[in-house]
Amino acid sequence: MLNSGIGDTMRVSLSDNPVKEIKVAKEILKDCNLYHKSPTLIACPTCGRTQIDLIPIAKQIEEFLQTISSDIKVAVMGCAVNGPGEAKDADIGIAGGIKEGLLFKKGKIIKKVKQEKIVEVLKEEILKML
Repeated sequence: MLNSGIGDTMRVSLSDNPVKEIKVAKEILKDCNLYHKSPTLIACPTCGRTQIDLIPIAKQIEEFLQTISSDIKVAVMGCAVNGPGEAKDADIGIAGGIKEGLLFKKGKIIKKVKQEKIVEVLKEEILKML
C-alpha cells in the first residue's frame, strides 16, 4: 500500500527485541524501492564446499553494515567455485577458499585474504567504496 501511495505509516511487530523491528521495516521499505540508503548483504547458506567459518563472518559483516547508510551490495560466499559468479551483482565480496578468502569487486578477484583477516579487510574495503 505504501508503494502505491496509500498511507504513510507502517507498523512492524516481532516476537523479539523491538530494535529488530526497525531493521525489518527498513528491509520492507528497501524491497518496495522506498528506501535507498541501506546496504544489502548477499550470503550463501553454506554447503559441503564451504571451507571457511562462514556464518560468524557473515554475522560480523551484517552487523557492520547496519552502521552504514549506503546502497552498497556486499557478498559473503562460502566457496571460490560459485561464490563470485553467484554474487556477480555485488559491489564487493569475499568468496571462501581453504582457510582464506578471495576478495572480489564487481565480480573480479582482487586478492587473497587469510581467514583471520577477512572481516577486517572486507570492512576496510567497504569503507573505501563509500
